[in-house]
Amino acid sequence: MKKYKKGLILGRFQMLHSGHEYIINQALEMCEEVLIFIGSSDKSGTEENPFDYETRRTMLELIYNDKIKIAPLPDLGIGNVFGWGDYVIDSAKNLGFEPDCMIYGIEDKCEKWFRDEIKNKMSFVKVDRNDIKINASALRKYMYDNQYEKWKEYVNPLLYKYYSMLRIQLIKAYINPSKPKISFIDEDN
Repeated sequence: MKKYKKGLILGRFQMLHSGHEYIINQALEMCEEVLIFIGSSDKSGTEENPFDYETRRTMLELIYNDKIKIAPLPDLGIGNVFGWGDYVIDSAKNLGFEPDCMIYGIEDKCEKWFRDEIKNKMSFVKVDRNDIKINASALRKYMYDNQYEKWKEYVNPLLYKYYSMLRIQLIKAYINPSKPKISFIDEDN
């Protein structure tokens, strides 16, 4: 029996890296079920959000298979306010998933998104990943600069074979965001 029944994680995963995996792995140790919302699921083809939802979902599925539940969470465009927190929880409930815990990493403002009513019903578990010094922006920079060996240091080996295709998608987003994007799952494995 684990400490929590249903844990919720929210992230953009605009390059899934070892810091993300550490948080997810901690959630899997603590929770019977884990739902991962892929935030900004409606955004792609830009420097900040080069990868589409399907690409990000596929990366998570390659690593975790059926150990996690994955769902899109489009942006609301309202910023980090109580309305955002309500939206996150309501979106989980609409999927039949009523979380009793939220697991997060470096996002210190996470708890500020939620009203006291929600905070009193849920636990908020901040996972310290101080030993993993990476963020998605740095990882995207390694990809843009074609620093494959540096990129590999922070990425699951299951993703190595997709580097070239991911890099093409990233470069296209950086150079000309209005051009059609290559989808991760459309490529031959």
